Amino acid sequence: MSNITTKFELQEHSDFNPLVYVVIPNFNGMSHLPYSLPSLFTSTYENYRVVLVDNGSTDDSINYVAREYKDILILKNKGKKGFAGGVNTGIRHALASGADYIAVFSNDIKVHPEWLDLTLPEFAKDQDAGLVGYIEITRDKEELFYENKVDINTITSRSVKGLAGCLYLCAAKAFRDVGVFDEDYYMYGEDNDLFYRFVEGGFKLIETNVPVWHYGEGSSQNNKLMPVWFAYRNALRFSIKNESFWRVMRMILSLTNQGCNPLLRRPVDNPSLSRLRRYNPVVSIFLIFGSCIWNLGHIVSTLKARSLKYEFHT
Repeated sequence: MSNITTKFELQEHSDFNPLVYVVIPNFNGMSHLPYSLPSLFTSTYENYRVVLVDNGSTDDSINYVAREYKDILILKNKGKKGFAGGVNTGIRHALASGADYIAVFSNDIKVHPEWLDLTLPEFAKDQDAGLVGYIEITRDKEELFYENKVDINTITSRSVKGLAGCLYLCAAKAFRDVGVFDEDYYMYGEDNDLFYRFVEGGFKLIETNVPVWHYGEGSSQNNKLMPVWFAYRNALRFSIKNESFWRVMRMILSLTNQGCNPLLRRPVDNPSLSRLRRYNPVVSIFLIFGSCIWNLGHIVSTLKARSLKYEFHT
């Protein structure tokens, strides 16, 4: 794919006014919704609707949303279906309701008021665009989010193979063609799998320089080990599902290097890589070993998913 930076004129697409559904998965999000939802509702684009999908929260987050945001539709999953299951419930509702585009919106982010006005024209520019993403600003660099004054004169875009997973805007037609999230990932890694299938299905991933601030791991803030476990487990599952045997072996070696090599420089600007280095090498090797055992135990279902890569239909 090309890596050429481009600019566009919003005025060229002034009649482009599609219906956008914003899907927010939630699990015990009371610590984050009071800043995330006000940020969302500063959006200058008007033709959007919001669906919040709850995965069995035990805090006051659903009561808070029902009380403070009457325009948000709340859907409730039975049990804890993880990020992938929560988003799929919202995606299916949006598709059945006639959505043109669907935004996957984490409950622990803040957005630029023009996050839709500035990025929706990417789909009008390129009919092969399946997904448009944003630049992630981590929680420790919040000032950069407010300092980044991207507008119509400074926005750029480029084709990429992967995007920040906290916010992205998807064409409804891409979900209809390729399918929704693979729920066996539960959380972490399901977005990479979807991105891969989008590209394999002939759709482009477009990254813009529109910023999004991300707290990170908002649904698992009381259990720091869980996201690390899913990061290892699902990285290996992705490789088994989508890549060759030798790439699987390479993935195991890469995970071992990332998690256990004391000489490897700790990444500071990549939340996904930082997650793999959260614990000491002894803990990491146990997590990698456990990931191998888990994936062997689920090898049949993963290989079935490999043969039905585009069958997660809505």
